[in-house]
Amino acid sequence: MIAVIGAGMSGLACAWQLRRRGLDAVVYEASGRVGGKVLSLDLAPGLMEAGPNTLLVDEGLRQWLLELGLTPLSPAPGPQRRFVLRHGRYCALPDGPAALLAASYFSWDAKWRLLSEPWRRSAPAQAETVAAFFRRRLGDEVLATVVDPFIGGVFAGDPEELLMTECLPALAAAEREAGSLVLGMWRRWRRGELRRKRMCTLAGGLSSLAERLARDLDVRLGCPALGLERAGEGWRVLTAEGAQPASAVVLALPAPQAAQLLRACEPEWARACAALPYAPLTVVATVVAEQALRRPLQGFGGLHPVSEQALALGHLMSSRIFPHTAAPGSRLVTSFIGGSRQAALAALPDQALLRRLNLELARLFGLEGEPLSQRIVRWPQALPQGTAAMAALRPLAAAASERGLHACSNWLDGVSLPDCLAKGRALADRLAEQALHCRRSDI
Repeated sequence: MIAVIGAGMSGLACAWQLRRRGLDAVVYEASGRVGGKVLSLDLAPGLMEAGPNTLLVDEGLRQWLLELGLTPLSPAPGPQRRFVLRHGRYCALPDGPAALLAASYFSWDAKWRLLSEPWRRSAPAQAETVAAFFRRRLGDEVLATVVDPFIGGVFAGDPEELLMTECLPALAAAEREAGSLVLGMWRRWRRGELRRKRMCTLAGGLSSLAERLARDLDVRLGCPALGLERAGEGWRVLTAEGAQPASAVVLALPAPQAAQLLRACEPEWARACAALPYAPLTVVATVVAEQALRRPLQGFGGLHPVSEQALALGHLMSSRIFPHTAAPGSRLVTSFIGGSRQAALAALPDQALLRRLNLELARLFGLEGEPLSQRIVRWPQALPQGTAAMAALRPLAAAASERGLHACSNWLDGVSLPDCLAKGRALADRLAEQALHCRRSDI
């Protein structure tokens, strides 16, 4: 039996694939629900995604969702533009080379830096940050007006601290291969390595995926792992129900909780997990009457560079993307507040937070009057930060895997929901192959 500790998406995907490959797995979860930070909430009527809001799927992931009996929902027809706040107003990002040249979003100096990138050679520094990479390749203007809000919106982090190899490894590898970001990505596209991905959600919310996976599994809710002990070639998981034997253990829980669990059996790894910084995030769903939002964005949403000193990292036009998330005659806007650089904002008391948020919605979108409803969800440890502390975890995790103790969470190898699903299934496949090899060796 393989013990999977944590019923977030990585752990559930791993356990489900283990079962598919014919291996027994038990999932231990401290809380009373599955899904981790994937959380879909009923707004009665309407639907709030308090964690990831969308799912980017390639054809393989889409077919797996269909196999599970889930229904992927595509965005509503209409403009698919993304906006960035500049000098207090939203500007649409150029959506192609022609738009890049014609639009006034970038200065001519910045346009020249972008267009001449394939011919510019510069060596990356060791452990290069996201900011240093894009400053070197594309210049300060692109860093400030595109990369900064993107990194804040996706990773809730500071590009001056996050490492390129941890956050955007494919882009870093493309430049190493070709000496150019653009040429490297073009080569990968020519080789068919860049799969086309589409945005979607699921009927019933993204939580329906966690619930569907859990339906096929032995998930023990309210049953935290209290400790780990070596037991010959395997392990014992200490729980309130007693010591549970396991041939291998999959750690699919946040790094701070992993640190507590590893303190006795893997002290060096435990210290590294405890040192990993997390960014806080507060998510607010605001439902308004349709006519009360005078200037809604005609696109997916807007991101905010830190230089704009806005309250939120960005606002998502949730019901514009997926109309089923709001009742007819109303709109749903989802706002993301906090991150590593604005942690104090995420911790504002409810009334102060909503007062400032509604003023920002009025300024940016022309909100008139009071919202119909607002719901706040707080994640004090929302996203692990891909700093040097994360890089230090990788060799320790690799060494532990040789002892049957495997890391499978968003603090290694990608924080996105597709990343977590992919790494869980990939680990399960490796464990199944190892088990098959062992059986053959015993024959």
